[in-house]
Amino acid sequence: MDIFICMNNLLLIMTYELDNLDKRILLELDRNSRISDVKLAKIIGKSKESVRYRIKRLTEEKIILGFTIWVDPTKLGYQTAKVYLNLANIPEKKKKLIGDLKNEKKLFWLGIADGEWNAGLTFFVKSNQEFFDLKNKLFSKYKDLIIESRTASLVSVHYHDKTFLHKENTNWGEMFRFPENKTIDSISLKILKDMLKNSRISIVDISHNHKISIDIIRNRIKKLEEDKILLKYTTIINYPKLGYEFYKTFLYFKNINNEDMEKLMNYCLNNPNIVHFIKQISPWDIELEIMCENYEKYNKIISGLTENFSTIIKKVETAIMGEDYVFPSKKLVFE
Repeated sequence: MDIFICMNNLLLIMTYELDNLDKRILLELDRNSRISDVKLAKIIGKSKESVRYRIKRLTEEKIILGFTIWVDPTKLGYQTAKVYLNLANIPEKKKKLIGDLKNEKKLFWLGIADGEWNAGLTFFVKSNQEFFDLKNKLFSKYKDLIIESRTASLVSVHYHDKTFLHKENTNWGEMFRFPENKTIDSISLKILKDMLKNSRISIVDISHNHKISIDIIRNRIKKLEEDKILLKYTTIINYPKLGYEFYKTFLYFKNINNEDMEKLMNYCLNNPNIVHFIKQISPWDIELEIMCENYEKYNKIISGLTENFSTIIKKVETAIMGEDYVFPSKKLVFE
Protein backbone atom coordinates (compact mmCIF):
# COMPACT_ATOMS: atom_id res chain seq x y z
CA MET A 1 0.00 0.00 0.00
CA ASP A 2 3.26 2.13 0.84
CA ILE A 3 0.10 2.14 1.18
CA PHE A 4 1.92 3.81 3.03
CA ILE A 5 5.16 5.18 0.41
CA CYS A 6 4.27 8.86 -0.31
CA MET A 7 5.66 10.12 -3.63
CA ASN A 8 4.36 12.93 -5.80
CA ASN A 9 5.12 13.66 -9.47
CA LEU A 10 8.47 11.91 -9.34
CA LEU A 11 10.69 11.87 -12.41
CA LEU A 12 13.22 9.16 -13.06
CA ILE A 13 16.42 11.17 -13.16
CA MET A 14 20.06 10.65 -12.40
CA THR A 15 20.61 8.69 -9.20
CA TYR A 16 21.75 10.77 -6.26
CA GLU A 17 24.46 9.19 -4.10
CA LEU A 18 24.04 9.48 -0.33
CA ASP A 19 26.66 8.90 2.34
CA ASN A 20 25.89 6.86 5.47
CA LEU A 21 25.05 9.95 7.52
CA ASP A 22 22.47 11.12 4.97
CA LYS A 23 20.92 7.65 4.91
CA ARG A 24 20.71 7.57 8.71
CA ILE A 25 19.10 11.01 8.74
CA LEU A 26 16.48 9.88 6.20
CA LEU A 27 15.76 6.75 8.23
CA GLU A 28 15.25 8.75 11.42
CA LEU A 29 13.10 11.38 9.68
CA ASP A 30 10.99 8.62 8.13
CA ARG A 31 10.54 7.10 11.60
CA ASN A 32 9.62 10.43 13.16
CA SER A 33 9.76 13.63 11.15
CA ARG A 34 9.21 15.71 14.30
CA ILE A 35 12.46 14.54 15.88
CA SER A 36 14.41 17.55 17.13
CA ASP A 37 17.66 18.58 15.45
CA VAL A 38 19.41 18.17 18.82
CA LYS A 39 18.20 14.59 19.28
CA LEU A 40 18.97 13.69 15.67
CA ALA A 41 22.45 15.18 16.02
CA LYS A 42 23.06 12.99 19.07
CA ILE A 43 21.96 9.87 17.19
CA ILE A 44 24.29 10.43 14.23
CA GLY A 45 27.15 11.85 16.31
CA LYS A 46 27.28 15.26 14.63
CA SER A 47 26.41 18.83 15.60
CA LYS A 48 22.88 20.19 15.25
CA GLU A 49 24.25 22.69 12.70
CA SER A 50 25.49 19.78 10.60
CA VAL A 51 22.08 18.09 10.84
CA ARG A 52 20.29 21.27 9.78
CA TYR A 53 22.67 21.73 6.85
CA ARG A 54 22.16 18.16 5.65
CA ILE A 55 18.37 18.35 5.91
CA LYS A 56 18.42 21.66 4.03
CA ARG A 57 20.65 20.17 1.31
CA LEU A 58 18.50 17.03 1.00
CA THR A 59 15.46 19.27 0.61
CA GLU A 60 17.13 21.53 -1.97
CA GLU A 61 18.25 18.46 -3.94
CA LYS A 62 14.62 17.24 -3.82
CA ILE A 63 15.53 14.04 -2.01
CA ILE A 64 13.18 15.20 0.74
CA LEU A 65 9.94 16.36 -0.89
CA GLY A 66 8.14 17.27 2.32
CA PHE A 67 6.99 16.11 5.73
CA THR A 68 3.57 14.64 6.49
CA ILE A 69 1.57 12.35 8.75
CA TRP A 70 -0.12 8.98 8.59
CA VAL A 71 -3.75 9.08 9.70
CA ASP A 72 -6.09 6.13 10.32
CA PRO A 73 -9.66 7.04 9.24
CA THR A 74 -10.92 3.60 10.37
CA LYS A 75 -10.71 4.94 13.92
CA LEU A 76 -13.40 7.45 12.91
CA GLY A 77 -15.89 4.97 11.49
CA TYR A 78 -14.60 4.72 7.93
CA GLN A 79 -14.00 1.47 6.07
CA THR A 80 -11.62 0.72 3.23
CA ALA A 81 -12.56 -0.19 -0.31
CA LYS A 82 -9.97 -0.93 -2.99
CA VAL A 83 -10.22 -1.14 -6.76
CA TYR A 84 -7.55 -2.32 -9.19
CA LEU A 85 -8.02 -1.37 -12.84
CA ASN A 86 -6.66 -2.47 -16.17
CA LEU A 87 -6.95 0.43 -18.60
CA ALA A 88 -7.11 0.74 -22.37
CA ASN A 89 -4.31 2.57 -24.16
CA ILE A 90 -6.12 5.91 -24.44
CA PRO A 91 -3.59 8.45 -23.08
CA GLU A 92 -5.88 11.49 -22.94
CA LYS A 93 -8.65 9.64 -21.10
CA LYS A 94 -6.16 8.09 -18.71
CA LYS A 95 -4.77 11.55 -17.94
CA LYS A 96 -8.30 12.82 -17.30
CA LEU A 97 -9.05 9.86 -15.00
CA ILE A 98 -5.93 10.48 -12.92
CA GLY A 99 -6.74 14.18 -12.70
CA ASP A 100 -10.26 13.46 -11.46
CA LEU A 101 -9.01 10.95 -8.90
CA LYS A 102 -6.44 13.39 -7.51
CA ASN A 103 -9.30 15.75 -6.63
CA GLU A 104 -11.31 13.11 -4.77
CA LYS A 105 -10.91 13.58 -1.00
CA LYS A 106 -12.35 10.12 -0.29
CA LEU A 107 -9.37 8.64 -2.12
CA PHE A 108 -6.66 7.61 0.31
CA TRP A 109 -4.25 6.00 -2.15
CA LEU A 110 -3.66 6.17 -5.89
CA GLY A 111 -1.07 4.02 -7.62
CA ILE A 112 -0.19 4.02 -11.33
CA ALA A 113 1.62 0.90 -12.50
CA ASP A 114 2.62 -1.49 -15.27
CA GLY A 115 2.05 -5.19 -14.87
CA GLU A 116 -0.97 -7.08 -13.60
CA TRP A 117 -2.94 -3.82 -13.36
CA ASN A 118 -2.55 -0.15 -14.36
CA ALA A 119 -4.22 1.78 -11.54
CA GLY A 120 -4.90 0.98 -7.89
CA LEU A 121 -7.32 2.97 -5.72
CA THR A 122 -8.08 2.87 -2.01
CA PHE A 123 -11.16 4.76 -0.83
CA PHE A 124 -12.32 5.43 2.71
CA VAL A 125 -16.12 5.27 2.84
CA LYS A 126 -18.84 5.10 5.48
CA SER A 127 -20.75 2.21 3.92
CA ASN A 128 -20.79 -0.39 1.16
CA GLN A 129 -23.50 1.67 -0.53
CA GLU A 130 -21.19 4.69 -0.66
CA PHE A 131 -18.47 2.56 -2.29
CA PHE A 132 -21.01 1.06 -4.69
CA ASP A 133 -22.09 4.54 -5.80
CA LEU A 134 -18.47 5.77 -6.12
CA LYS A 135 -17.50 2.76 -8.21
CA ASN A 136 -20.54 3.02 -10.47
CA LYS A 137 -19.94 6.73 -11.06
CA LEU A 138 -16.30 6.07 -11.96
CA PHE A 139 -17.09 3.13 -14.25
CA SER A 140 -19.91 4.96 -15.97
CA LYS A 141 -17.74 7.99 -16.75
CA TYR A 142 -14.76 5.92 -17.95
CA LYS A 143 -16.49 2.86 -19.42
CA ASP A 144 -14.39 3.12 -22.62
CA LEU A 145 -11.15 3.26 -20.63
CA ILE A 146 -11.67 0.57 -17.99
CA ILE A 147 -11.12 -2.90 -19.41
CA GLU A 148 -11.13 -4.94 -16.22
CA SER A 149 -11.44 -4.36 -12.48
CA ARG A 150 -10.79 -6.22 -9.24
CA THR A 151 -12.05 -5.14 -5.83
CA ALA A 152 -10.65 -5.71 -2.36
CA SER A 153 -11.11 -4.67 1.25
CA LEU A 154 -8.20 -4.03 3.59
CA VAL A 155 -7.89 -6.11 6.74
CA SER A 156 -4.62 -4.65 8.01
CA VAL A 157 -1.38 -3.10 6.85
CA HIS A 158 1.90 -4.01 8.55
CA TYR A 159 4.83 -1.64 8.07
CA HIS A 160 8.36 -1.26 9.40
CA ASP A 161 11.20 1.26 9.30
CA LYS A 162 12.93 1.82 5.95
CA THR A 163 15.96 -0.20 7.01
CA PHE A 164 17.05 -0.64 3.39
CA LEU A 165 18.34 2.94 3.80
CA HIS A 166 20.38 2.14 6.91
CA LYS A 167 20.64 -1.24 8.65
CA GLU A 168 18.75 -1.21 11.96
CA ASN A 169 16.60 -3.58 13.98
CA THR A 170 12.91 -3.03 13.39
CA ASN A 171 9.48 -4.48 14.16
CA TRP A 172 6.16 -4.52 12.40
CA GLY A 173 3.78 -1.65 13.09
CA GLU A 174 0.12 -2.13 12.20
CA MET A 175 -2.80 -0.02 11.05
CA PHE A 176 -6.42 -0.36 9.89
CA ARG A 177 -6.94 -3.62 11.80
CA PHE A 178 -9.25 -2.47 14.60
CA PRO A 179 -11.92 -0.02 13.34
CA GLU A 180 -13.65 2.21 15.88
CA ASN A 181 -16.17 5.05 15.94
CA LYS A 182 -14.26 7.78 17.71
CA THR A 183 -14.95 11.45 17.06
CA ILE A 184 -12.67 14.47 16.80
CA ASP A 185 -13.45 18.13 17.28
CA SER A 186 -12.72 21.08 15.01
CA ILE A 187 -9.46 21.89 16.83
CA SER A 188 -8.09 18.38 16.26
CA LEU A 189 -9.09 18.57 12.62
CA LYS A 190 -7.21 21.86 12.20
CA ILE A 191 -4.11 20.27 13.74
CA LEU A 192 -4.29 17.26 11.41
CA LYS A 193 -4.75 19.49 8.34
CA ASP A 194 -1.71 21.57 9.27
CA MET A 195 0.42 18.49 9.94
CA LEU A 196 -0.70 16.74 6.74
CA LYS A 197 0.92 19.64 4.88
CA ASN A 198 3.97 19.86 7.15
CA SER A 199 4.46 17.45 10.04
CA ARG A 200 7.46 19.44 11.31
CA ILE A 201 5.33 22.51 11.94
CA SER A 202 5.84 23.76 15.49
CA ILE A 203 3.09 23.76 18.10
CA VAL A 204 3.69 27.51 18.40
CA ASP A 205 2.92 27.99 14.69
CA ILE A 206 -0.22 25.84 14.91
CA SER A 207 -1.31 27.92 17.89
CA HIS A 208 -0.64 31.14 15.97
CA ASN A 209 -2.45 29.88 12.84
CA HIS A 210 -5.69 29.19 14.69
CA LYS A 211 -5.49 31.47 17.76
CA ILE A 212 -5.61 28.45 20.08
CA SER A 213 -3.47 28.08 23.19
CA ILE A 214 -0.31 25.97 23.07
CA ASP A 215 -1.55 23.78 25.95
CA ILE A 216 -4.77 22.97 24.10
CA ILE A 217 -2.82 22.11 20.93
CA ARG A 218 -0.43 19.89 22.88
CA ASN A 219 -3.28 18.07 24.64
CA ARG A 220 -5.17 17.50 21.39
CA ILE A 221 -2.07 16.03 19.72
CA LYS A 222 -1.54 13.69 22.68
CA LYS A 223 -5.18 12.53 22.44
CA LEU A 224 -4.92 11.96 18.67
CA GLU A 225 -1.83 9.82 19.26
CA GLU A 226 -3.43 7.87 22.13
CA ASP A 227 -6.52 7.16 20.02
CA LYS A 228 -4.23 6.03 17.17
CA ILE A 229 -5.92 8.44 14.78
CA LEU A 230 -2.56 10.14 14.31
CA LEU A 231 -0.28 7.18 13.63
CA LYS A 232 3.04 8.53 12.52
CA TYR A 233 5.03 11.63 11.58
CA THR A 234 6.94 10.81 8.46
CA THR A 235 8.89 12.16 5.48
CA ILE A 236 8.14 12.18 1.76
CA ILE A 237 11.32 10.80 0.19
CA ASN A 238 12.10 10.79 -3.51
CA TYR A 239 13.12 7.13 -3.73
CA PRO A 240 13.50 7.02 -7.54
CA LYS A 241 16.13 9.76 -7.32
CA LEU A 242 18.01 7.51 -4.88
CA GLY A 243 17.88 4.65 -7.39
CA TYR A 244 15.01 2.67 -5.85
CA GLU A 245 12.10 1.12 -7.71
CA PHE A 246 8.74 0.31 -6.12
CA TYR A 247 7.01 -3.04 -6.72
CA LYS A 248 3.71 -4.50 -5.62
CA THR A 249 3.62 -8.29 -5.26
CA PHE A 250 0.44 -10.36 -5.09
CA LEU A 251 0.72 -13.77 -3.44
CA TYR A 252 -1.76 -16.58 -4.05
CA PHE A 253 -1.60 -19.44 -1.56
CA LYS A 254 -2.29 -23.14 -1.91
CA ASN A 255 -3.24 -23.22 1.74
CA ILE A 256 -1.95 -21.46 4.84
CA ASN A 257 -2.47 -21.72 8.59
CA ASN A 258 -1.67 -19.26 11.38
CA GLU A 259 1.76 -20.78 11.98
CA ASP A 260 2.68 -20.46 8.30
CA MET A 261 1.43 -16.86 8.25
CA GLU A 262 3.60 -15.99 11.25
CA LYS A 263 6.67 -17.57 9.59
CA LEU A 264 5.96 -15.66 6.38
CA MET A 265 5.61 -12.36 8.25
CA ASN A 266 8.85 -12.94 10.14
CA TYR A 267 10.64 -13.79 6.91
CA CYS A 268 9.38 -10.57 5.29
CA LEU A 269 10.30 -8.52 8.36
CA ASN A 270 13.89 -9.75 8.09
CA ASN A 271 14.12 -8.58 4.47
CA PRO A 272 14.59 -4.78 4.63
CA ASN A 273 13.32 -4.32 1.08
CA ILE A 274 9.86 -5.69 1.92
CA VAL A 275 8.40 -2.57 3.50
CA HIS A 276 4.69 -3.40 3.75
CA PHE A 277 2.79 -6.63 4.40
CA ILE A 278 -0.88 -6.18 3.50
CA LYS A 279 -3.73 -8.48 4.47
CA GLN A 280 -6.95 -7.97 2.57
CA ILE A 281 -10.03 -9.71 1.24
CA SER A 282 -9.23 -9.98 -2.46
CA PRO A 283 -8.61 -12.49 -5.29
CA TRP A 284 -5.06 -12.87 -3.92
CA ASP A 285 -4.18 -13.67 -0.32
CA ILE A 286 -1.35 -11.28 0.62
CA GLU A 287 0.01 -8.12 -0.99
CA LEU A 288 3.63 -7.06 -0.46
CA GLU A 289 5.20 -3.69 -1.21
CA ILE A 290 8.88 -3.93 -2.06
CA MET A 291 11.45 -1.17 -2.54
CA CYS A 292 14.72 -2.17 -4.23
CA GLU A 293 17.31 -1.00 -6.78
CA ASN A 294 16.19 -2.89 -9.91
CA TYR A 295 14.19 -5.79 -11.28
CA GLU A 296 17.11 -8.17 -10.90
CA LYS A 297 17.16 -7.48 -7.14
CA TYR A 298 13.38 -7.76 -7.01
CA ASN A 299 13.45 -11.10 -8.81
CA LYS A 300 16.04 -12.38 -6.35
CA ILE A 301 13.81 -11.38 -3.42
CA ILE A 302 10.81 -13.17 -4.96
CA SER A 303 12.85 -16.25 -5.82
CA GLY A 304 14.00 -16.50 -2.21
CA LEU A 305 10.44 -16.05 -0.99
CA THR A 306 8.94 -18.71 -3.25
CA GLU A 307 11.77 -21.13 -2.53
CA ASN A 308 11.36 -20.80 1.24
CA PHE A 309 7.57 -21.07 1.07
CA SER A 310 7.13 -23.47 -1.88
CA THR A 311 4.51 -25.51 0.02
CA ILE A 312 2.38 -22.41 0.55
CA ILE A 313 2.73 -20.08 -2.45
CA LYS A 314 0.83 -21.12 -5.56
CA LYS A 315 1.27 -18.05 -7.78
CA VAL A 316 2.93 -14.63 -7.77
CA GLU A 317 1.88 -11.53 -9.73
CA THR A 318 3.78 -8.25 -10.00
CA ALA A 319 3.05 -4.61 -10.74
CA ILE A 320 5.85 -2.06 -11.20
CA MET A 321 4.81 1.24 -9.68
CA GLY A 322 5.29 4.40 -11.73
CA GLU A 323 3.44 6.89 -9.53
CA ASP A 324 2.28 6.62 -5.93
CA TYR A 325 0.14 9.11 -3.99
CA VAL A 326 -1.31 9.13 -0.47
CA PHE A 327 -4.20 11.57 0.07
CA PRO A 328 -3.64 12.91 -3.48
CA SER A 329 -6.21 15.69 -2.99
CA LYS A 330 -4.20 16.93 0.02
CA LYS A 331 -7.43 16.71 2.00
CA LEU A 332 -8.50 14.33 4.75
CA VAL A 333 -11.57 12.23 3.99
CA PHE A 334 -13.26 13.42 7.22
CA GLU A 335 -12.78 17.16 6.58
